Amino acid sequence: MSKTDDYGDTLEAQMLADYVTDGMTMIDACATMGIPLRTAYDRLKANPKFAALMDEARAAGFDAIANGIRKVTRGEQGHSSGDVKRDRLIAEMDAKLLAKWHPKKYGEKLEIEQKSASVSIPVGNDPIAAQRAYESLLKGG
Repeated sequence: MSKTDDYGDTLEAQMLADYVTDGMTMIDACATMGIPLRTAYDRLKANPKFAALMDEARAAGFDAIANGIRKVTRGEQGHSSGDVKRDRLIAEMDAKLLAKWHPKKYGEKLEIEQKSASVSIPVGNDPIAAQRAYESLLKGG
């Protein structure tokens, strides 16, 4: 690959992105393909096209994980462990991870009331962001 080529154009990069799009973590995708994780992260830093490809793959992967949570909680065959308590734990942990990985979409919203107005501010699970948002609201910002 020459210096003008981008790893994001390779079949290997496309395959990694496909695995992540399906909800697989980067660690598992790299292990499946036999690529050292460090190598993948070095390529993310060095190749803007690959980084953009993986950003899109992660966004789609989050939706795939959310869809998987729904299937687990519905007890769908192939997704449920058959143990209700274990399925609940799996769904809760995946939901918590989604809230951390993509708080704007999957995090909780903080409801703040000031005088008679109710304001909803998406802050995920970050108490510092919640405090800053609250302080900004009090200052009229």
